[in-house]
Amino acid sequence: MAWISRIRSFTDDPVRLVQAFTLCRQTGIILGSIVVARVLPLEQVGILELLVFCGYLVTFFWSDAFIKGYLAKKGELEIPPSTFLLFCFSLGLISMSLFFAARHLFVPLITDQHDLQGLALFGLYQALVIPLWLAPFIGGLSKYNIILASAFVLIGPGFAAWFGHSSLEGLNGILVGLLSYALVGFVWTLTQVRWKGDLHFRQLFISLWPITWPLILYAISSAIAKSLDAWLVAHYFDAADFAVFRYGAREFPLVVALAASLSTIMISRLWDQQALPELKMRSTRLMNRCYPMVAVLMFFSPPVFVFIFGEEYRLSAFIFNIYLLLSLTQLIFPQTIITARGDTKILWLVSLLELGVNITASLLLMVQFGMMGIAWGTLIAFVFEKILLLILVYRRYHIRPGDLFGIKTLVFYIILFSIIFILSSWVFGV
Repeated sequence: MAWISRIRSFTDDPVRLVQAFTLCRQTGIILGSIVVARVLPLEQVGILELLVFCGYLVTFFWSDAFIKGYLAKKGELEIPPSTFLLFCFSLGLISMSLFFAARHLFVPLITDQHDLQGLALFGLYQALVIPLWLAPFIGGLSKYNIILASAFVLIGPGFAAWFGHSSLEGLNGILVGLLSYALVGFVWTLTQVRWKGDLHFRQLFISLWPITWPLILYAISSAIAKSLDAWLVAHYFDAADFAVFRYGAREFPLVVALAASLSTIMISRLWDQQALPELKMRSTRLMNRCYPMVAVLMFFSPPVFVFIFGEEYRLSAFIFNIYLLLSLTQLIFPQTIITARGDTKILWLVSLLELGVNITASLLLMVQFGMMGIAWGTLIAFVFEKILLLILVYRRYHIRPGDLFGIKTLVFYIILFSIIFILSSWVFGV
């Protein structure tokens, strides 16, 4: 039957499996946030979002760099996925422990709060959940286990938040539930990957460091750029405003998941130009499948946010619409070409320029437009970065933008998104 053939073709495609996992993970996080918004007061939601913000800053820059370095060097390494996952867990545990030990310095610096409730519980959750999130990318799970993991990360956060709050009301109950979810995922992941007797952490680190350190610097700059808006809101607005902003400052999970997984998986294939037609085909196909949904969501986001989260989150919808415009840059992959060629220092230098643009634009626009101005500054910085990377890829490798994506397709959606954004603001009001 046709539908059976489609299922088989889907499960036999490792790129689509990883994309599905990433989409389920992003959707699960959103479902969990819906549960949290319904059971916690706005101020405690803001505290939880500050915890998530800190966890992202402490772990994203090295986890993203090491997984890309591992994939770029995968053909040269004899280190099994289990070693890499335990290596990342150890780094996560060390990073969050150091952050907790120095919390009286870092928490006020990042969040403008004297302390954060539940930081120890969240730190342990953050370390435990990293192997579960990384395993499908590195070939650590069979295709059937990736499907099981996808279902787990889709249902797990929301159920854990609901069960934790039912057992122990308040923020601590939510954190206990999330910690239980991460622990189950951690143990299950380690039971499914192939093991060897020696861990070889030192060998792994030495092998990855030459290609990874520029990626770490790039990820740090990117994380700062992505987190600058949240940092500004945390310092210039209160915890309730921070919750409103963070609930709006979310990119469309479908595009984020599919773009991130495609970009990561294609690294090992793009060391020459033979895989460029595949990248262009997949990128353009994703545009045509995802962007119409983004356009519909952009128009109806104000009433949707009010219905799902409550009237207090109406402003979040208009911030969300600005972040939806970022989708126009996310399915273009010059950074993947550069990473595959090993020229990772370029990414770091570009990220520094992007950070400068982000800081300048966000501060200037915040004065005029408040929290929405901060979001506009982020959009300007991301567009600047993508244009600069496309220019560098053309000059360095003679790869034209038209070799990476359908130019006419992108122009059409830029015009469509602009019209929809204006119509949504006019119909529903800011």
